[in-house]
Amino acid sequence: MIPKSLIHLVEGATVRDRDGTSIGKATQVFPSDEDGSAAYVSVATGLLGRHHKLVPVEDATLDGTDLHVGYTKDAIAGAPSLGSGHTMSPAEENAVRKHFGLSAVGAAIGDMGDPNENLDQAGTGPAGADDTEGAGTTPPA
Repeated sequence: MIPKSLIHLVEGATVRDRDGTSIGKATQVFPSDEDGSAAYVSVATGLLGRHHKLVPVEDATLDGTDLHVGYTKDAIAGAPSLGSGHTMSPAEENAVRKHFGLSAVGAAIGDMGDPNENLDQAGTGPAGADDTEGAGTTPPA
């Protein structure tokens, strides 16, 4: 994580993929709404740096003038580009997160299971117990 106090060092840094290969230059930092730490960077890639790819940097490290991200060059090359206006919309942020295999912003984490599953039949009792006894029956009045 790049704390808020170091964000000014990220812009202009050489972005390196997980293998250390130079990808391009960080041109803009998008801070986290939670604590102001760096959440994403726009990376100028391609011929003359004309393409601006959005990359999550939650787990990135800053080493001098190099920003090391945990993604491959190919993954970054296929990342969504920065739209016009130099701001990131929630839709763009979710597209970036989806591309890199991260959960969507505001998404619940974990599997809540099948809401229609009968918990009496879910095998939730002690080992060897008959968890299905009485499943689907109405208790006596």
